[in-house]
Amino acid sequence: MLSKHRVTLGLSGNSFLRSIRNASSKHTNPGREAIPTRFPTLYNPKRSASNNKIQLPIGLVYNPAPAAPSPYETPAAFLPKEDKRTVVVNSEEFPVDKIPALKEPLEKKYNLTEKDLIEIHNLRTSDPNKWTRRALAEKFSCSEFMISVASKPNPEYKKEMDERLETIKESWSPRRARARNDRQRRKRLWIRDAQ
Repeated sequence: MLSKHRVTLGLSGNSFLRSIRNASSKHTNPGREAIPTRFPTLYNPKRSASNNKIQLPIGLVYNPAPAAPSPYETPAAFLPKEDKRTVVVNSEEFPVDKIPALKEPLEKKYNLTEKDLIEIHNLRTSDPNKWTRRALAEKFSCSEFMISVASKPNPEYKKEMDERLETIKESWSPRRARARNDRQRRKRLWIRDAQ
């Protein structure tokens, strides 16, 4: 019998049963009285939001949400004068300049000498696996960008890295390759727009 209704109504099994359930519970309980509210609500038939006869009190109406009071939501005009939240905390109690540093500030050296540049170049070309840009930057207390500007990578090492990258790219799915190409395209557009 259920399948007959399904065919006649054009509904699937779940939606048909759902409509039966909704039909049985959509009516309100007639014996239950509406809870009186301060202001009109959509779900109260006596003081509905669509009822134009409701007279709101004259003046400023403050109707906070029925939740725990919060100092961020209660306006100062509605707070009592002896409320602790009205007192401004003294900001000079904890001055910012006397707060201890969490870690020592890193002083980077941007003026590398010619001797340092020669040593960076020699180390980077002699053993590129050991003396990476990060290792050289830590040794000479400068940024990795300064190392890349100061010296070129070993051509053989660069070729080997490019080959490794190509083998990694071959294992990528088309979706990942497309995402990588889109990212590189966006970078090119950013550089173009910045110029």
